[in-house]
Amino acid sequence: MKYIGRLFRIIVGLVFVFSGFVKSVDPYGTAFKIAEYFGVFGFGGILQTAPWIPIAISITLCSLEFVVGLMLISGYFKKLLNWVVGLMMLFFTVLTFIDALTNKVTDCGCFGDAIKLTNWETFWKNIILDVLLVLSFMWDKLKLSAKTNRTYGRFYLILVSFLVLTFTAFNAIYEPMIDFRPWKVGNRMVPLQQDQKPPVSFATYRNNYTNIEQEFEAQELMKAYQEDQDFATNWTFVSSRVVNTNTIAADGFSMIGVFGDEDEAFEFLSHQGVSVIVTLVDLDSPSIKTMAKIATFLEKASDKGCQTAIITSSPKVKWAEFTNKHNLKDVLMYSTDDKAILTIMRSNPGIVMIENGQVIEKYSWRCLPDFETLQIDNQ
Repeated sequence: MKYIGRLFRIIVGLVFVFSGFVKSVDPYGTAFKIAEYFGVFGFGGILQTAPWIPIAISITLCSLEFVVGLMLISGYFKKLLNWVVGLMMLFFTVLTFIDALTNKVTDCGCFGDAIKLTNWETFWKNIILDVLLVLSFMWDKLKLSAKTNRTYGRFYLILVSFLVLTFTAFNAIYEPMIDFRPWKVGNRMVPLQQDQKPPVSFATYRNNYTNIEQEFEAQELMKAYQEDQDFATNWTFVSSRVVNTNTIAADGFSMIGVFGDEDEAFEFLSHQGVSVIVTLVDLDSPSIKTMAKIATFLEKASDKGCQTAIITSSPKVKWAEFTNKHNLKDVLMYSTDDKAILTIMRSNPGIVMIENGQVIEKYSWRCLPDFETLQIDNQ
């Protein structure tokens, strides 16, 4: 039984490592989820005065989960780890049970964007881990000497803590090393032009004699009119709908220009050539130095024939002042939902480069290269 108990401890440790890793690779994703929990439980006002709290908690929590998992696998400080893991699992189990009952937070983000689970799936996953943890407490009799724990255990703990914290902080400062989101490099956001199909129209009619409703595709409807000369008499129009298969591979993304409310996202992303999009949630947040760096990048991109744009969730009344202040008068600006922007890039501001509808590069403003080094000739 001691070997089974040891196996259960390692299994729980591996789950903690995986969960900690996928969250540490994208700490801002966890921070957004923590902010959502603050709002749900009535503490949203705190974030108005201390907006840094979610990311601070995220870095701490993600790193702790990652380190605890590594320590569980190693077997060092097992008695202390049992208490730490037990308390963490108690907290997570109660929280996910509340989520499952209330559904106020539809996804707890226990595996970040890597694996999506429903609230009940997350709760039962925690119950299974609780059972494995209890059995490992009972059966795992591995005991390391005090000297081993003191010498090698402390060294191992310090080493993995330093590496994990560095890894998590790096991903918070720059972009995630591994991208699990829809806009990751290599993903196609819109179909190629030759693969795009025209919208399909459907119309529903009710038979005047049987009261049975039937939906006709446009060509089927034309055929029905040709075959039944009394179609207009026998059938009554009910409703119509249009199905557009040419969609963007990211839910909730739109680009609304300065004039009107028409979504121009699909047309923009379908551009034949290279497009450079600056993602900027709040126009007031970047410094003059940061925007000067981005303005230079956009100017060189435009000189190479690239399509350039800025997407923001700031109100349109701020756009003119912003473009004049940072010398961006020739750059198109679009309104986009803030959550959609943060799904594209965690860095604010950030740069996304798209070629023929496919994401080819993503850069945080902190590591934005000279455009000339990219060797892009789009003329």
